[in-house]
Amino acid sequence: MRVLISVYDKTGLVDFLSSIGNYIDEIYGTEGTVKFLKDNNISANNSSQLTGFDDLLGGRVKTLHPAIFSGVLSKRDGESNEQLSKYGYKDFDMVICNLYPFVEASKSGDLQAMIENIDIGGLSLIRAAAKNYKNVAVLSHPDDYSMVKNALLKNREIDMKTRELLGLRAFSRSADYDIEIYNRLYRKLNGCQPEELFIHGYERSDLRYGENPDQEAYMFKINEKYGIPNGIQLNGKELSYNNILDANAALETVQDFDDITSVIVKHRTPSGISSADTLKEAFINSYNADPESAYGFVVALNRKLDLDTAREMQKKFIEVLIAPEYDRDALNLLKKKKNMRILKCSMEKDPEKAISSVSGGVLVQSRLDYRYGKLELKSSTETSKEKLKDLEFAWKVVAHTKSNAMVLAKNRTTVGIGAGQTSRIEALKIAIERGGSNVKGSVLASDAYLPFDDSVIECYKNGIDAIIQPGGSIRDEDVIKRCNEYKIPLYFTGKRVFLH
Repeated sequence: MRVLISVYDKTGLVDFLSSIGNYIDEIYGTEGTVKFLKDNNISANNSSQLTGFDDLLGGRVKTLHPAIFSGVLSKRDGESNEQLSKYGYKDFDMVICNLYPFVEASKSGDLQAMIENIDIGGLSLIRAAAKNYKNVAVLSHPDDYSMVKNALLKNREIDMKTRELLGLRAFSRSADYDIEIYNRLYRKLNGCQPEELFIHGYERSDLRYGENPDQEAYMFKINEKYGIPNGIQLNGKELSYNNILDANAALETVQDFDDITSVIVKHRTPSGISSADTLKEAFINSYNADPESAYGFVVALNRKLDLDTAREMQKKFIEVLIAPEYDRDALNLLKKKKNMRILKCSMEKDPEKAISSVSGGVLVQSRLDYRYGKLELKSSTETSKEKLKDLEFAWKVVAHTKSNAMVLAKNRTTVGIGAGQTSRIEALKIAIERGGSNVKGSVLASDAYLPFDDSVIECYKNGIDAIIQPGGSIRDEDVIKRCNEYKIPLYFTGKRVFLH
């Protein structure tokens, strides 16, 4: 077997070549690769022996020559063999090639470094070998080494299924490489979002079904760090499509809280949220905020799960549990509930744009940010420091609640949540009904401006102590006037936090 090697990432290469040495007759490589191999006692020939030239243009041109690409693309039929023989070219049975680290280079922000790390010859080699996968095995990443080694040791050859998989992997990596170059170079040159959207989804997970049993569903990763797709499942059944949507809503919500917080979600919107001095207290409070809804729920925590909190959870019907870390005893206790899906997820927020699909296209936007500039007191009466903390807490919650959304909170715990309504006053009435006798002394957060003073009247009737809202209605003065009449403190954020 004749092998052509041109790699930037040399991880595992020596061990791989040593393990399959009995199958290799001859190795050719680019200058840097050959030096590395010889330094590690592996015999190799410089590709310049085939091309007749050393690296050109500071290494920009190494393998771009018919002597190389004819040997990679040869069909191994009579006509191909005749042409290679005519010019004295050799064919190759394996190409080992990986690419310059463009993504890493782009992180520096240095345009010249980005340009110099755009691989040309390597990408061409990989594509050529992948095109000719029936005759040439293409290894485009160190991850491929073990698969090829196992195939050779088992079958004494690289079977066609392995060749097909290697070729598809090569095309996938080539496509992703080009996507990264376009996206990052465009942003560098223009300082804005690219005009065309390219998304690379990988590591497909087949889900049992979608939102309903007759719908096919899959999950793909689009990065290696953030969110539910990169979480580690420690226990339980496989996640369903709906589990993932709910888990994502819970995770994105809890990530906005610095205090110890528990978030309970049903149908992609919070049913109970609480911040407290201990995780156990936060969980109990978030559950008791709406125990009727909290059946078969998703819960996300922003602290390591301890044993005391786990004992409380053991009594509940939890579909999915999310936390950044788990105490060993707490995890072992909850693992007794075999159907409970337990995920370990990063609490680092995803900085990338949010993408939603619509028929015939996609929508892209920056992620919702609850933070506002300066909170502006609009009424003649101001609230206490404790109530102000509740207002800020309620504002974070309403930012993750489906619009129209109204959230009542007290003592850093939700009292009642009205979500997804076509009428804002109706959303408030639902929140009040859910809160019951606990509504008195709570505060209200609205995700958009109050269009009429009817919400203020409802607050007064039910003993709600303060209001936070974006402001910006043509009837703001009516709302302010009514708050002054009832001595209800009113604050404007100057920012809307709709969630559709």
